[in-house]
Amino acid sequence: MLTAEDLRQARWFGGKSRTIASTRVADSGMLASDAPFYLLEVSYADAAPETYVVAHRLEDPAVAHAVLAQFRGSTVGTERGRLEFRPTHVLDTTRRDELDPARMMSGEQSNTSIRFGNALILKLFRRLQFGPNPDVEIGWFLTEHTSFEGTPPVAGSLTYTSADGCEASLALLQRFERNHGDAWTTMLRRLQSVLEGANSNESLEAVRRLGATTAELHLALATPTPDAAFTAEAVSAADVEAWYAAIQEEVRITANALRQHGTEVDMPALLQRAAGVRSLENTVKTRHHGDYHLGQVLERDDGSYVIIDFEGEPSRPLSQRREKRSPLRDVAGMLRSFDYARMAALRAGDMYHPGRAARATGWYADARGAFLGAYLPTAQRLLPADVGPALAALELEKAAYEVMYELNNRPAWLPIPLAAFSAGP
Repeated sequence: MLTAEDLRQARWFGGKSRTIASTRVADSGMLASDAPFYLLEVSYADAAPETYVVAHRLEDPAVAHAVLAQFRGSTVGTERGRLEFRPTHVLDTTRRDELDPARMMSGEQSNTSIRFGNALILKLFRRLQFGPNPDVEIGWFLTEHTSFEGTPPVAGSLTYTSADGCEASLALLQRFERNHGDAWTTMLRRLQSVLEGANSNESLEAVRRLGATTAELHLALATPTPDAAFTAEAVSAADVEAWYAAIQEEVRITANALRQHGTEVDMPALLQRAAGVRSLENTVKTRHHGDYHLGQVLERDDGSYVIIDFEGEPSRPLSQRREKRSPLRDVAGMLRSFDYARMAALRAGDMYHPGRAARATGWYADARGAFLGAYLPTAQRLLPADVGPALAALELEKAAYEVMYELNNRPAWLPIPLAAFSAGP
């Protein structure tokens, strides 16, 4: 069993900053032959316990293929529960000669992924959370009930059921999408050229493609269905008041944190911006991405986009991440990502050079216009006639989240969200 020190060294362990009080094995079993796993419950002195999935020997290609074979439809007992491997039609269309080599991918923090040739990718969720996983259920919905081509089709999923009948997602199997990097990397490369004086047309055309793909995603998530978890609903007065209260609370928490660091903000102005969320009443709420930014999008070789990772903001409870909201919440997240991109590109060179700074500011304004210009005409039936007030409120909500993250993790980056939080886009 992993020791406390072993856990702190594990890339996927999320409790590195907490004091570990104790650990215990909650269940154990075999994912496949020669692939043991166990569920490790970690208790903290200063926080609620968490359970992590510890799996061994997955770096061995033969073991990885043995696990993959289980997705044909196996049920496996564990010491105190069971595992269910559930396939979709996508797995039946996968050619076996495309599944080599099997190798574990590097770079991930919270999950572990294994790539099978150019055909499939298996994501193992390291933190066990009971209840439907948004990444799994949204992936299944888009694969089985829509024609949307901007996300990797689901080939299967792995579910753990405890002795008392509670379910949790352990893994998601998807088609591997060939790409030449995430949109953060490709957009930053284009943007750096713009800051050096290149024409911005290529980068803005890429932004337009992303806006169009985002609109197609939101329409797909509004596809009529008898599944109550995905049925589009009208936004009620109670909805907008609850959202307004939540944004108010987040703004107050953020303002208090900033005050402790010597920064004051104009609370009446912030709360007035937050009230813009009320303009969403009588529009449509659906499932949405929930943590939408350039790093959650892959760019294919032909320039089209693939949207990934529908888990939502990891710090929020699972129930919150499954809530239906206005699709504009994703739009706000992407617009905030453009702001981060322009500042990251600016910081990569002489950020005080007046020409570069002016080009960065101009590009950000143009990128916002290009994205919304491509997005709004397609998604209009889901939105208010004037998206401005709601978008300002939702960007404020996202900026508040970013300020708290940067205060706690990357203080040097704080000026980026602080400017948006204090004054807006």
